[in-house]
This record gives sequence, structure tokens and C-alpha cells, in this order.
Amino acid sequence: MLSTLTATFHHVGLACRRIGDETACIAALGYEPETEVIDDPIQKVSVQFFVGAGPRIELIAPLAPDSPISAFLKRGTKFYHLAYEVADLDGAIRELGNHGFRPTGPTEPAAAFGMRRIVFVMAASGTLLEFIESVRKDSSPTP
Repeated sequence: MLSTLTATFHHVGLACRRIGDETACIAALGYEPETEVIDDPIQKVSVQFFVGAGPRIELIAPLAPDSPISAFLKRGTKFYHLAYEVADLDGAIRELGNHGFRPTGPTEPAAAFGMRRIVFVMAASGTLLEFIESVRKDSSPTP
């Protein structure tokens, strides 16, 4: 499926109550900040990306009480999602829909990606994936 979508792995999303409380742990694993903390009122989260020896990590904290990440934190879940960049976001949604993945909401712009569109899709097993619209050739790259 992903191999036919021109998808590139982007990051692992980890839920946390406060980004600042997690940075020492991430640093101890050899990770350094790739971005500053980014507040996204559309997604109702604060995020910060880190790079190191392993995959890029996104720390995600609620920006509002009704943030989508809040339900994960209430259950004690840290792992939130795997994220991929895709050249054709709408095509990816259609293709994965043929394999039982369902969007959890509409495609929306995300501040962390220069307002490129994102969508979250969930497998029947409960695994959550994020798809990020690829950078257009006329755009400057963002994390």
C-alpha cells in the first residue's frame, strides 16, 4: 500500500502533557531539537520535532482541554502515531480506505508543516497514522 503511494516515513509522534517535561529524556537518548515549540490552534496541540540516531520524534502536548491528544494522555498512552509524507494526500486517503483505514477527521492545514494539509487515519486495529502533504516544488521545506 504505502509503496504504491510514494510515501516517505517522516516521524513518530509521542504524546506528553508538557513538552518541556520530556526534553531531558529525549536529549539523554541523543536527540536534539529540530524546531522550536510550535503552537497549532487548528490542531489544538503544541509540537516540537527532535532528530538523533533514530527516527525523527515529534513531542505533542495539548494546547486546549479538548485537544485530540488529551484522550490518549487520559489512557496513559505515550505512542500516538506514525507519520508519512505523501505526494497525493487525497489519493492516499482513497487507497488506504480500500484497505479499511478511516480518516478520524477532515484534512486540515498544520502549522508545523508550513500549513500543508494533514490527515489522520485509523486502522481497524486502532493504529493511528498521519499523512502529510509533500512539499511542493515552489515551497520552502519545513520539518
